[in-house]
Amino acid sequence: MRRCFLPLLLALGLSSAAFGQSPAPRFQDYPVSERYHGPQAAPRLMPGTPAWYFRTRIREAARQKPNFAGRYVLAAWGCGAECLSSAIIDVKTGAVFFDDTSVCCWFSPALPEKPENFEPVDFRLNSRLVIMTGMLNEAGRNAPHFFKFERGKLVAIR
Repeated sequence: MRRCFLPLLLALGLSSAAFGQSPAPRFQDYPVSERYHGPQAAPRLMPGTPAWYFRTRIREAARQKPNFAGRYVLAAWGCGAECLSSAIIDVKTGAVFFDDTSVCCWFSPALPEKPENFEPVDFRLNSRLVIMTGMLNEAGRNAPHFFKFERGKLVAIR
């Protein structure tokens, strides 16, 4: 009788552990209500700010159509081997949101093979969600990191 309960207890324990984890955030969980189609403002860049050092990349990106959260251009560029930095440009106002978070090392043990259509920084025009896969600032866990864009900042979801 005791041998019958052990597999049952093990199965119950594993299923409760699986149910205890919340599902990964999805793009549709962070929708935007409108999209901007008007004239695009030049990026506002202030000398001495971190964004100023990447002004050429930011100015080039600001010429693109919005690709993120309805009215923004999310631009990413290399900062070394298997490393990306990024900025978010508001095409309506020209405001530049520069987050000094980089993502790197996405093809190490956490992701040994490149999945089809893989992007280390993943985002959508109709969503405020950003997924960075790899290590943030070359430290910590090598995994997907989820952020929502809110009031000009990338806020970690988990």
